[in-house]
Amino acid sequence: MVLTLPVGPRDHVRGRPDAPVTLVEYADLECPECGRLEPVLRTLLDRHDEVRLVYRHFPLVEVHPSAYSAALAVEAAGAAGQFWQLHDLLFDNQAALGRRNLARYAEQLGLDPDSVLRPASERFDAKVREDFDSGLASEVAGTPTLFLDGQVVQGALTLNRLEAAITRAATP
Repeated sequence: MVLTLPVGPRDHVRGRPDAPVTLVEYADLECPECGRLEPVLRTLLDRHDEVRLVYRHFPLVEVHPSAYSAALAVEAAGAAGQFWQLHDLLFDNQAALGRRNLARYAEQLGLDPDSVLRPASERFDAKVREDFDSGLASEVAGTPTLFLDGQVVQGALTLNRLEAAITRAATP
């Protein structure tokens, strides 16, 4: 499995934008496994300034009914410069992603709640669908799925395994 859509200006990047190693995560904001991976990814970025993380939406709406609305909400927050802030709040509160809670999280960030809720947030549908479709084209079958420098990361997504893979990728 290889990443089919290259990282570009449309993507949300955490870490140094010019970092030599790129992790692309396809995730669902309501997915418990994605929630368990988040602290691992945050630790990786804290420890490795040679890594940047790109987040792409892969909402599994059949299993996670709030994932799509949550994806739209973080994109709306991104338009106000607060993508990662809402992203982190939602992962920290995965059990509470309903409409009222999304509005409350927006208020906590100083955003207009209506701007992150449907119907206003539906203007970001094309972005969420493009992420999802690029995941399908890259043979993403579930979440979380990580690509390290364009190649899928196979096996358990543990801190030790990811650090070893990053070390190999960063070594010329």
